[in-house]
Amino acid sequence: MRNSAQCALLYGGIVTLITHTFHCSKCILVNLRSEFLNREDSSDASSDCSSENSETTSDKLEDTCSTSTQKPETVHHSADTEVFIPELDKQDHEDRNSDAYRFLCSRAGHFQCKYTNLVFEMKEKGEVMYSIVSWDSSQLDGVGQMQPAGPLYDINCFEGSICNVHLPHCEIHSDKNQTELAVAHFSGGNVEIIQPLKVTDTHVIIDIENLSYFGLFKKMQHKEYPIRAQVLLFYKEITGNTKRSKLHMHLLPRNVPVKELQIQYQNNTYIETSAICHLTPGKIYRPYCKPYNHQPTKETFDCEYGPNYHPTFEVLLNAEVEELTLGLLDEYDKEVWEPRQVFLTDGKREAVSAKMVKTGAVFVDKHREMLIQRISSVMEIADCLQSKNIITGEIYSTVSAEATSQEKMRALYRSLDSGGSAVKEEFYKILKVKQHFLVEDLESGSSQA
Repeated sequence: MRNSAQCALLYGGIVTLITHTFHCSKCILVNLRSEFLNREDSSDASSDCSSENSETTSDKLEDTCSTSTQKPETVHHSADTEVFIPELDKQDHEDRNSDAYRFLCSRAGHFQCKYTNLVFEMKEKGEVMYSIVSWDSSQLDGVGQMQPAGPLYDINCFEGSICNVHLPHCEIHSDKNQTELAVAHFSGGNVEIIQPLKVTDTHVIIDIENLSYFGLFKKMQHKEYPIRAQVLLFYKEITGNTKRSKLHMHLLPRNVPVKELQIQYQNNTYIETSAICHLTPGKIYRPYCKPYNHQPTKETFDCEYGPNYHPTFEVLLNAEVEELTLGLLDEYDKEVWEPRQVFLTDGKREAVSAKMVKTGAVFVDKHREMLIQRISSVMEIADCLQSKNIITGEIYSTVSAEATSQEKMRALYRSLDSGGSAVKEEFYKILKVKQHFLVEDLESGSSQA
């Protein structure tokens, strides 16, 4: 990475010029200046950019110049974007909020993570490892009138297969609300401001060369506007002599992944409901949950991006309560999250397990080589996978075209790796039916790899 960088941010017809020299080990953003360009011509404007020495203070800006606002060859979010379910990889790093996500991509294309809504534009096959990490106060030093507008992502792809990344945002843009967004890239104690190639209704698209930490920022405004938000519910039974329970309400920006809270609150039950709403940062809200009590009485909505996602409200219940009507009101008692029935009992509630079911996926990964060598009736298994719409006709044909059973299995594994843990779980279920004795043999440990 360069020792000094001069970058331009385009958003809403505004180019924000940023000059930065890296003299210290802290990650610092400095020196912002805005210049207005013609909105109609901004996407095509381009010019050379040079850098000059500058001071690392937030009140001085040396020579700056505009940069190209968009690459003509860039490919963006399209209807062909495929949603994938990533694998979870256990992490022990102290700066991580949760486990890491793993995506094995088998080809070029657009791929959207089901849990984080990150989109990766892949130019070829490769392995992507990514996680949400904790914001550090040193990363926010010197940012001036900028504040985090999303989680901080740690993204790595050793093959260099990623060309663009789409970071989800929560802003609701209108004629009145033209929030400026920027992406900061933290690497090796330095920071670089990356100019968005495009800002859509849901994502900020950036071109990347080097991978590490990426965080979305927005410029502070005198007036806050509503953002896309969500109300997440977690049910907790209180152990002890008194049969009580609590329902936790989390008010969060919508680009905070639900999976992050499920991992953090593994001992609670996530209650699946229609969670989406619009909330305004800095405004006061309170639950509607009569006749039950809640604490606190009211609370201010803050855009929290970890590392800890504490409940905004607790609704206090008796253990025998099976359902309640729950909503959210603003400070003027206006409904901002319409009251709805929430079912709490096992027989009624729709709940998502806090832990991903990993048993089958672990088996499929652990015994990869043995399965490749010992399964001869590959197409019988491929038939089952295709009938369940787990693999496409194109993948089926690719597997079928391979000469040997080992080559067929390797081709099938490439598809399984791309599909993630959920697909491997289905593959494992088919193996237990079609290759029962082989599965039993491998699980007993009697086979030698």
